[in-house]
Amino acid sequence: MEQSFHSFRRDLAKFKNAKQEGSVLLTYEEALEEVRTKLGEKLENIFKSQGDITTKSDKPVEENVKDKEFLRKKISMYRDHIADIVHNNNIRVRQFEGTNEIERFIDEMAQEFAGYSILSKAFADPGITDIYVIRWNKIFVEKDGMNMKYPYTFRNPKHLKDTIERFLREAGKAINDGDQKIVDFELFGDRGCATSKKVSPKDYSMTIRKHNEDQITKEHIVKNGVLNEELADLLGLLITGESNLIYAGITGSGKTTTIRALLDHYVTKANKRMLVCEDTQELFPQNEHTLELVSVKSDDESLRVTLGQLIITALRLKPKYIIVGEVRGEEAQAAVEGMETGHSTIFTMHGGNPWNIINRLVTKYLMAMPSLGIDVVERIIGSSLDYIAIQDNIPGTGRKCTSLSEVTYNFETRRIELKPIYKYDFRTKEFKFENKISREKADMMMSRGVAWDQLEPWVEDERVAA
Repeated sequence: MEQSFHSFRRDLAKFKNAKQEGSVLLTYEEALEEVRTKLGEKLENIFKSQGDITTKSDKPVEENVKDKEFLRKKISMYRDHIADIVHNNNIRVRQFEGTNEIERFIDEMAQEFAGYSILSKAFADPGITDIYVIRWNKIFVEKDGMNMKYPYTFRNPKHLKDTIERFLREAGKAINDGDQKIVDFELFGDRGCATSKKVSPKDYSMTIRKHNEDQITKEHIVKNGVLNEELADLLGLLITGESNLIYAGITGSGKTTTIRALLDHYVTKANKRMLVCEDTQELFPQNEHTLELVSVKSDDESLRVTLGQLIITALRLKPKYIIVGEVRGEEAQAAVEGMETGHSTIFTMHGGNPWNIINRLVTKYLMAMPSLGIDVVERIIGSSLDYIAIQDNIPGTGRKCTSLSEVTYNFETRRIELKPIYKYDFRTKEFKFENKISREKADMMMSRGVAWDQLEPWVEDERVAA
C-alpha cells in the first residue's frame, strides 16, 4: 500500500514536471489560464520597472487617444509577451500542434487579452459595418448591406461576459445589474452598446457600429454612387454659402460618413473655422481649423456637460460652422438657436423623409421649451432652417441621397413649406433635378462669399438681387 502511494506521488511529480516542460498537451482552457497567469505577472513586473506598459517604446502613447493605431501597438506588445511565455515555457495546446499552429494560438491569445477576441475577424473585414452579439452563441453581422450570421461564437456565457467587461474597462465604463444595465461606449473609435441580463434576459448583448478608419472622401461617395457629381456640387455650394442644413436618414444609411466627406472637402476648400459638437466622436474632421468638443456624461449634474451646452459654448467661439454629430433630444433648441444667430449650423438626425425630420425637430425643440406653442416653434424652425437632405440604404441598390428639399416658412399660411430640389428616381435609378433654389436662399449664400456665376445655374429664373 505504501509502495503504491509512493508510486502515485512519483507519477504525479512526473506529470507536473512534464506539464512545466511542455511535454503534456494542455486543453485550450488550461493553456489560456496558464498564459493569463504568466502574462499578468509579466505585465505587473514591467509596470513596476518601467511605469508604462502600453507600448515597447520609451514614449507612452498620448493620454486618452485610444484609436486604432493605439490598438495595433497594444496587440503587438501583448503578442510579443505571449510569444515569450509560450515558447519559453514550451506550452503545447491541443488542436494547435506544430509551429504554424502554435503561432495561430499566440495570435488568438493576443486578441483575447488586448484585441477583439472572437470578433477580430469581423473588425478586420472592411465589408462589415455592424456587429450584433445577441448572446454568447448567436452573433450576426451586417456585411455589404446584408444581414448574415457570423461563423464564430464565444466559448460560453462567461467568455462573452468577460469580453464585454474588458471592452468597457478599456472605454472607462462598467456594466452591472444596478444603475448600469445599459451602457453606451466608444472603443478605439467604434460605437457600442451593451446590455446586462436584467435587460436582455437570455444573455448579455452587445451591438457595435464600426468606424471606417480610412477617411471617406467626396470623390469616394460620388464614385460609389451615393451622390452624382451635380448633386455633390450643389451641396458643396450650400455648405460654402454657410446654409443651415440637416443631413438625415435612417440608422445605417451612411449619413455621417457622407456629411463628413462633404465637410472635409468644402469647408477645407473654403478655409473657414469649424466647431464640432458630439456626444460620441464620430466625425473626426480633417479640416485643420477645427475645434472638436465632446459632451461629458455623469450622474452628478455639476460634472455633466450636455450636447446643448456644447452648442451654446460653440456660439461664443466665433465659428463659421457649428457641426453637431447628431440631434436626438433637447439639444435641438440650442442647434436651432445656432441657426437663428447666423452661424451655419449643420447636423444629422434620424428620419426617413423631410416631414419626419420637421416633426421630430419641432418635438425635440418643445422638449427644451415646453412653454412655447407649436405654431411659434414651427415659425422659428421654418425661418431658420434652409435645407434637408435624406440618405437611405436601399436593398439591392445601396446608399443613396434620395432627396434634397428647401425649407421655407410661409408667413401668410403660418406653415412650413418644403420644395423638392433633387430626388432619386427609384425606377430609372437616376438623380433628378426638380426645382431651382429660391432667390432668398441664393442672396444669403452670396452674402457669405459665394459668387453669382457659381449660383446662377441653380437659382430661380427671376433676377437675384446682388
